[in-house]
Amino acid sequence: MKHARRFTRVTALTVVALGLTAGVAGAAAPKGSAPSVGGSVTAVNGDTTPGVCGTAGGTGDFTLTTGGATPSVHTVDVTPATSFVQKKVAAPTFANVCVGYDATAIGVQTGFVVAATGVSIHVPKSTHIFGTVTGIGGVATAGTCGTALTTGTFSLSTLVSGSQVVTTVFVTPSTKFNVAHVGTSTFAGLCVGSIAQAEGLTVGATVLANSVEIKIPKPPTPVHVKGMVTSVNGTSTAGTCGTAATAGSFVITWTDRTSAVVNTTVVVTATTPFAGKGSVTSFADVCVGAKSAAIGNNSSGALDAVSVATYPVKV
Repeated sequence: MKHARRFTRVTALTVVALGLTAGVAGAAAPKGSAPSVGGSVTAVNGDTTPGVCGTAGGTGDFTLTTGGATPSVHTVDVTPATSFVQKKVAAPTFANVCVGYDATAIGVQTGFVVAATGVSIHVPKSTHIFGTVTGIGGVATAGTCGTALTTGTFSLSTLVSGSQVVTTVFVTPSTKFNVAHVGTSTFAGLCVGSIAQAEGLTVGATVLANSVEIKIPKPPTPVHVKGMVTSVNGTSTAGTCGTAATAGSFVITWTDRTSAVVNTTVVVTATTPFAGKGSVTSFADVCVGAKSAAIGNNSSGALDAVSVATYPVKV
């Protein structure tokens, strides 16, 4: 409250001083003076890192970018005599001025430099974004994860008005992480492919995360198809077969519930298990004209087989 009264007195004195100047022989306010400048804090002591703050009781400066149709950038000089006010903060200091916050500075302005006698600080509301992690520290390789208790970034792809928007999320050792059904975690628990929700202050195109909740994706439901083999490794000649213990693909043609004919490409590896009547044991027993069934997961329009059952061509 003491600081609030001091800040009010500074404002009142500024207004009175300007009024007195204007009242002397009709003179205008001195060039270079201004009652206040407000905007977003975009740098503190030259550092634009999201969340970086000033030092209590110290001398320094911060950059204030105003809004509106024609934004302007001001440098606000702070001294140990500068007063600070912030809602619900008993005794704020320069340490409470951080990149991403909003602020209003009162003092003498020369050009775009303000010698601050008072600064009012406002912390904007946090935002929440939800989506898929597409990169960790700029690396998009599947399975890449963060490092516990470090400062870093990750990319979060979110759906906005039908379009995918990628947002950079900035985390620090103080960011709280939580993995669904696991409990407290760290940045190491966040990996490319994870589903996550980040909460924090938006600074430009970056979200400074206070907390990150990680949701582990559910495994895909296996798909089961059954029908006639119509091609093997791209060849549809009758009797063409695969090669044992090798990777390849074949097409199963089947009819769905609406009587529509569907062609499903099945991808196998050298270790895919095979089963069937008689001595069916490998990809070599999958031939054009034979019947086959495959169970697997969809990937890029094909079915990655986890098992194949096939039956030799009847002679």
